[in-house]
Amino acid sequence: MTSADQHGGSEGAATPAGPPPHTRVGRRSATLLVVVAAGVVAGSLLNLVPVQRVIYTPGPVYDTLGEIDGADIITVDPELDSYDDTSGHLYFTTIRLQGGPGDTVTAWEALRGALAPSMTVVPREEVFPEDVTAEQVREQNTELMQHSQDDAAVVALRAEGQEIAERVVVAQVIADAPADGVLEVEDEIVSVAGADVSDTTAVREEIQGVEPGQEVPVTVRRGDEEIELQVPTRRDEETGRTIVGVYLAPVYDNPYDITIDAGNVGGPSAGLMFSLAVYDEITPGSLTGSHAIAGTGTITGAGGVGPIGGITQKMYAAREAGADLFLAPVDNCGEVAEADPRGLTVVPVTTFDDALNVLDEIVDVEPSDFDGLGLPTCEQALEDDAEQTG
Repeated sequence: MTSADQHGGSEGAATPAGPPPHTRVGRRSATLLVVVAAGVVAGSLLNLVPVQRVIYTPGPVYDTLGEIDGADIITVDPELDSYDDTSGHLYFTTIRLQGGPGDTVTAWEALRGALAPSMTVVPREEVFPEDVTAEQVREQNTELMQHSQDDAAVVALRAEGQEIAERVVVAQVIADAPADGVLEVEDEIVSVAGADVSDTTAVREEIQGVEPGQEVPVTVRRGDEEIELQVPTRRDEETGRTIVGVYLAPVYDNPYDITIDAGNVGGPSAGLMFSLAVYDEITPGSLTGSHAIAGTGTITGAGGVGPIGGITQKMYAAREAGADLFLAPVDNCGEVAEADPRGLTVVPVTTFDDALNVLDEIVDVEPSDFDGLGLPTCEQALEDDAEQTG
C-alpha cells in the first residue's frame, strides 16, 4: 500500500501542504526573554559578590512563663512564695543577624533584604567593630544576657517589696577615653562629685552635672582601700552628654536564687520581659489574664527600660506569634512609628512600673477594645518629645 492509499488520495496525486509551523518569536516576547535572562545573570553575579552589610531578620519568640528545650525559663528560689496561677503568655522576642564575624552577606541577599518590610540592612561597621571575632561576640552577648537576668530578678524582687542592696563597679574602661589610666576595672564607685551613689543611674546623673571637659571628683574602693580621684570628662559627639568613657555594672547582694534559662539566646534586650515573668511568678494572680503579651527592652536594677536593636523585626515576630500587645521602649518609638506591622497594638514604656500599669489596664479587656483604653502610643510620645525639644 502506498502512502497515497494510506491518506485516502489517488495514486500519483500530490497531497496539499498545510501552513508552515509558527517558529518566530514576537518582539514583546523576545524583549521579555532578554530581560528575564539578564535578571537571572545579574542575580547570579550579585549572589557571588560579598558586601559589608548586616541583615536583621525576625527570630523566634519564647514564652518566659514556659520552657525552652524542656527546661523552665524561670525558676524561683523555694524560699520565695511561688504561684501557679499564671496564664496567658509573656513572650520575649529575638532577631537573627546575618553578616557578623565569620558570616558573609552577598549583594543579592542585601538587595532582597532591603526590599522586605520585615528585614533591615545596615552597614556592618554600625553593628560590629572591625576586628571583633565571632567568639568575642558570643562571649559579650552571654555576659550581657547574664547582667540582664540579674537586673530582671532584682527589679521583680524590689517591686514585690524585697530590699536588695547594690554596689556599682567599673566593668570596662574604653581605650583612649578620658577615664583611661585613671579608673580601673573592678573599681567600686563610692561617690561622684561629693554625692554618695548606690546604683548606675545615680552615677550617670552626677556625671551629667559636670560641664564636659572638667574633671569630676570620684571616690572608689580599690581592693581594701578608698581612693579619691579626679576623672577627666568630655562631650559625647552623638548625644551631647558628659562622659568619662567607662561601662558600669551593678553588683547585687541578692539572697535569693532566681534562675533564668534563655537557652542559646544572648544579649540584654529581654530584660523587661524577664522581669515581668519573675514578678508574675512571685505574686498572686495572673499578670496577663489570658492575653498574649510580647515585648522587648533592656532593664536596669532601678527599673528603667532602655532601647534595643531590631525593633522592627521583633514586632513582626510578635505579630506572627499571635501577640495581642507589644511593649516597646519609648526610645525606640521613631522606628516603631515607621515600621509598625498592622494588627499589632504597640505600647511604649519607660519603666518597669509603666509596663505593670499597662498590663493592669488590659488584664480584663478584650484585645478588640484596647483602642478604647487610651493607652500610650509612640505617635503621642514623639509629639511630646518634639514639643519639649522645641
